[in-house]
Parts: sequence; C-alpha cells; structure tokens
Amino acid sequence: MILQAALEIASRSGLEGITIGHLADSVGMSKSGVFAHFGSREELQIEVIRKYYDYFSEIVFIPALSKPKGLPRLRYMIDSWLKISVGANTSSCFFIAGAAEFDDRPGIVRDELVRSVEDWRSALLRAIKESIAAGHLKKTVIPQEMLFHLYSIVLGAHHDSRFLQNPKSLALANKLIKNIFLNYQSAKK
Repeated sequence: MILQAALEIASRSGLEGITIGHLADSVGMSKSGVFAHFGSREELQIEVIRKYYDYFSEIVFIPALSKPKGLPRLRYMIDSWLKISVGANTSSCFFIAGAAEFDDRPGIVRDELVRSVEDWRSALLRAIKESIAAGHLKKTVIPQEMLFHLYSIVLGAHHDSRFLQNPKSLALANKLIKNIFLNYQSAKK
C-alpha cells in the first residue's frame, strides 16, 4: 500500500517528489511508521524504482515473451514502451523521467535506475539480434545503432509529449519507428 502510493506520487512529481511526510499523509500513517518500513528516503526511492520495474515487466517484458522471437517481439516491446512513455492514459516512464532527474546525481538511487535502464536496453538489444537471426532484419543491421535510433525516438517523444505537451508526439514517433523498421527489414521478412 505504501509503495503503491509512493509510485503514484512519483509518477506525478518524480522520485524527488516523494517525501516521507507527503507519503505518510497519503496513506494515513505517521512519518515514523512510514520511515520504519524503509529506513531512509533513498531506500524508499529504490523500492519505488523496483516496484515500477515490476510494473514495467508485467506490461512490457512478460507479454513480449509470448510473441514470436524476432520482429513481432521487438515491435511489441517498442510499441508498449512508447505507449507507457507517451500514451494519453499513462503517467510517465521512470526509465526516462528518472534518468533525467538523476542523470548527474551519483548515488544508490541513480545506480538502481541505471541497472533498470541497462536491463531494458539489454532486452531490446537481444530482441534486435533475434530479429536479425530470424531473417526479419537485414544482416547488415548494426544492433547498437538500431537500439540507439529506437531509444532516441522514444526519449524524444516522451520529452516532446510531457515537457512540450505536443499532442502529435505519439503519432510522429510511430511514423519514425515504422520507417526505421521498413529501412532495416530484410526482403525475407
């Protein structure tokens, strides 16, 4: 219950928006009661990141595994991530928002965010390599470059949608992603 409330606060106000006092008020507990569960604000933030990672896994990772290896799985991963990051009925993607919030702040919270982002990027890279091995993408595709292209589009769409409040961000990102897939697809498919 405490973590869910913290996740909701963080999705609106960022990880820095989580305070023991604000969280205690939102769950109807004392500050000391909330503090006893986590020990420090940083530990609370780390647990929120882990809870978000579990949520992300349920929405993106696990359903993607039910898709055939190769392009169907990769496309599902990118489409799902884009919806979480930019979609109309979402709060925000912690992998993007948290990275911007903690990009220049060393410490255990940043380390946990980096671990989560590295896990996600590794999964995407693996899906790109599987797409090449399955013959869905050209053998000349450089997986790290394709990852950079796809990742950059989602980051840009998130920024354009959230910060600049451009209502066309999702459509623009989808168009760019479609073009990348078309350019990288092998004739074999």
